[in-house]
Amino acid sequence: MKRIEELVFNQCQQNPDRLALSDSIDELSYSQMWDCVCKAEKQLQEKGMEKGELVALSMPNNAEAVVSFLAILKAGGIVMLLHNELTEAEVDTYFSIQSPNWLWKTSSLTKISEEKTMLPLRQVNELSDLFLFGFTSGSTGRPKGYVKSHHSWSSSFQEWSDVFSLQKHEKVLIPLHISYSAQLYPVLHALCSGMHAIMLEAFTPSAVFKKEASCMSITPALIFPLLRYVQSRPKEKRLLPKTVISVGNKLPPSVRKKFSQAFPIAALYEYYGSSEMGFVTVLSLDTAETMPHTVGYPVDGVDVLILNERGKEVEKGDKGTLFVKTNQAFEGFVNDSEETNRSFFNGYVTSHDIAIQLQDGSITIVGRDKNVIKSSGSLVYAEEIEELLLQIPGVSEAAVFSVVDAERSEVVGAAIVLENISLSDVRQALTKRVSAYKIPRVWRILKSFPRMKNGKIDKATIYSYFTEKEGKTYDFI
Repeated sequence: MKRIEELVFNQCQQNPDRLALSDSIDELSYSQMWDCVCKAEKQLQEKGMEKGELVALSMPNNAEAVVSFLAILKAGGIVMLLHNELTEAEVDTYFSIQSPNWLWKTSSLTKISEEKTMLPLRQVNELSDLFLFGFTSGSTGRPKGYVKSHHSWSSSFQEWSDVFSLQKHEKVLIPLHISYSAQLYPVLHALCSGMHAIMLEAFTPSAVFKKEASCMSITPALIFPLLRYVQSRPKEKRLLPKTVISVGNKLPPSVRKKFSQAFPIAALYEYYGSSEMGFVTVLSLDTAETMPHTVGYPVDGVDVLILNERGKEVEKGDKGTLFVKTNQAFEGFVNDSEETNRSFFNGYVTSHDIAIQLQDGSITIVGRDKNVIKSSGSLVYAEEIEELLLQIPGVSEAAVFSVVDAERSEVVGAAIVLENISLSDVRQALTKRVSAYKIPRVWRILKSFPRMKNGKIDKATIYSYFTEKEGKTYDFI
C-alpha cells in the first residue's frame, strides 16, 4: 500500500529544490516543506500522540495546515479536517459523531480523549492504514462520519494526472478550504506528483488571477464571480488557470457556454464522484460539446453498474442506483454498520445516486441525496438548519431545501411559520449559531405548513413554493 506521506517524501528526495507549497506569506521548496513536516511530527510525538490516533485539525487554508496534515500522517495518525470558522456548537456536533484524540489549532495542540478510536476497516488491517476522517450526509441527511485509506487516494493519483493531462510543472491553485475533500485531493495529488500547490486563505476573483496558476478545482458557484471580474478587466483573462476542473454540482450547459466565451483558452472539465466512491466519471471538452447534460464517461479504473431495487442490472437507458467497483472506495461509515452495508454490493460501492447509463457508456445523474446541499463549496445538512431554526423562540415550523440558483447552482432555502417574531430577528439569531454559508438565502414565510394524510409535513408541496412564489418571498441572493 502506498502511503500518501511516503509519496510526498519521494518527491522531496527527487526534487528537493522545486517549489512545493505556498500561500500569501510562505513559499516552501520540497526539502523545506519536509523539514517543517518532521518538526511538526516531533511536536506531536513529544505531546504523546500515538500511531492510529485521530487528530482533529482546524486551521486556516494555508501552508501550515497542509504541513500539519502531512505531519499527522507521518506520525501514523488519522486526520479529521474541520473548517477553522466553525462555531463551537458545530464542532460539538461533529465531535458527537466521533470524539478525536487530539484537537490541533494554529496555536494549540490539545488532548481531547484517551479512548481508542473504533473505526471501520474493510480493505485495510490497521487504523494507521487510514488517513482521513471526513463527513458526508447519510440517508437521514444528517452529518455522518466516514473514513478512507491511504490506498483509496494514492492509487488514483496517476489516473488524475492522465485524465486532466497534468505534468510536474503544474501550479495547482486551492481556492477553497481543504476541509472540503474536493480541495484536499488536488493538494495531496500535487505534492505526491512533484507539483506546486498554492493555497488561498479566502477565495476572491482577484486572488485567483494574481496567482497565475495553471490548474484549479472549483465549484460551479465560483464561476460567476470570475466572469464578472474579467468584464471590467479583460486583459486579465489570460491569467486564469488553463485547466479548470468543476466539482460538486452538475455544471449547467449555459454556464459552460459563458465560461468558454469569456475564457476561450482555458479547458473546463467536470467530474462526478462522492466521498464513498471517489471520482467516477469525467466530462471532457469534446464530450461537453455533444452531451453537456451528462457527467461524461467512467474513468479507466472504475467499473459501473446500474441496479434496480432488486439488485438486478438494468438495461442501458433505464434508471437505477449507480454502483461502482473501484480502488477509491471508502472503508465505511463510523458507528453505522447498517449504512455501511447498504453502501456495498458484491464488491461495488454506491452513494445512492440515481443514474442512467446510455448506450455509448456515458452517465446521466437523475437525482442526488435531497437532504444535503452544496453551498459555497461546503456541505449543508438540511436537518441541522431545521433543528436550529426550531430552537429560535417564535419559529413554530421549519423546512430547509436546496434551491436552484442560476449563478450559484444551488443555495439554501428555508420555509418557516412565525409567531411574534420577524424574519430579520430569525436571521440574526441563526447567524449566531452557524457559519455564514449555512444561512438560508431564500425564504418563504407561510401561515401554516401543508400536511399529508398521515400528519407528516408535506415537503413536496412546500418545495414547490420556492418556484411558484407561494407565501411571502424574501430572497437574499
